[in-house]
Parts: sequence; C-alpha cells; structure tokens
Amino acid sequence: MIPMSKQDKCEICGLDLFYSTNQNDYKNILCNLCRNEFNTNIYCPNGHYICNECHSKEPQKIIKEFCESTKLKNPFKMVEIVMNHPKFKMYGPEHHILTSAILLTFLKNNGIKKPNDKEITYDDIKEAINRSSKIPGGWCGFYGSCGAAMGSGVAISIFTEATPSKAIPRSLANEVTSCSLAKIADNFEHCCKRSVKISISEAITFLKEKFEIDLPFKHKKCSFSIKNDKCIKDMCLFF
Repeated sequence: MIPMSKQDKCEICGLDLFYSTNQNDYKNILCNLCRNEFNTNIYCPNGHYICNECHSKEPQKIIKEFCESTKLKNPFKMVEIVMNHPKFKMYGPEHHILTSAILLTFLKNNGIKKPNDKEITYDDIKEAINRSSKIPGGWCGFYGSCGAAMGSGVAISIFTEATPSKAIPRSLANEVTSCSLAKIADNFEHCCKRSVKISISEAITFLKEKFEIDLPFKHKKCSFSIKNDKCIKDMCLFF
C-alpha cells in the first residue's frame, strides 16, 4: 500500500510549501536569508523562501570540514554523522553534495586509487562539492533526475576523470546515475535520506562490478524515522 503524500513544510513558519507545475504560478520572491530575489516555483503561501545557496551554505561547510578530517571508512556511518548535525535539514539540495563528497571520501579513506593509478585527494572532494552544489532542490520531481543520484554520477566522473570527450568514463558516470535513479524511482514520494543511501549503495555495487573494488559496507537502521513525519516505515529499504 502506498501511503498518502504529505506536503513539505516551510522551515520558517511550518506551513505546507506550494509547488507549482505551471510557469504562470511562479513567483518573484525574496530569499529570507540573503534578500536576493528569485523567480521560483517552490515557496510558502506566507511569502517565505530560502534559496538553494542559502539552504546549503552551512551544510556545505559541515560536509567540507567533515570530509577533510574524518578517517572513517564506512560511508553509511559518515552520512549518518553528517545528516545528524543540527544544521543539516531533513530535506534539501545539500544531500546532493553529501552523496558525491562521501563517496569520494569513502574511496580515499579505504586507500582506493583512480583507474589511472592517481591518488584521490581532498581537492577531488572539493571539486565534487563544487559540481554537486549546482544541482537545485526538487530536481527529482520537476526534472525527473534525483540530485542524490546525480551526486553518484559526479563521484564516478571525478574518480574516472571523465569529460564529455572521454567515451568510457563519460558513459560510466551516466551509468551509475541511471542505476541510482532506477532504485530511487520506487513509487514513493521523495526522501532525501533514502535517496542518499540508495545512491551510495548503488555506487558501491557499481564499483565492484566495473572496477573489482570490493568494499561491502552495509547500511544500518535509519535514525531519522522518528524525526521524519513522511517516513514510509517498513516499506523503506533502510527502516
């Protein structure tokens, strides 16, 4: 049984957010934090709005500092630590950044080198953060491509040093994204936590199949079920 959808909430007043699927309903609205104006299809009926950059600013800093300092080797432990930070929200585009950064940190901390035998460096992780930060929130529903899944593609792109002109690396980056997307298309409404964990799981399987990198880390029970009133409970892979 598929549960009834619950609307996402405004982080300022708690009212249900409005999602427009028609450009006539877009609004020019000021971000409550940076005070810049945006034409957006996601906003609070009370006029509240937080832009993608402001939403991700603090979490991005948290991700950068964590990935630079951590020696952990289990990616699922890493994402749990970061996502449990009090400034990391239940939903938002920061999850797109988290997926790519943690995947590369996971490989780096396990001593995995790139296919060309180069070391994975913190500069690679910063490049992943830079690329993934450009993927806005709501991408899964409005553009048919979850940002966390795209984060797995970003990680593999950097791992293989892909460019649009490199046939096999470019294809591999797209392939891992498609593997993640296939699992994220699960007939449930979005959950950023679930999408991150699915994308990491699919990337681990992909690395084993394509590069014979066998790092069989398993996820543990999700710690966000109680906090998330939209949790689908035992219908989720990670409940």
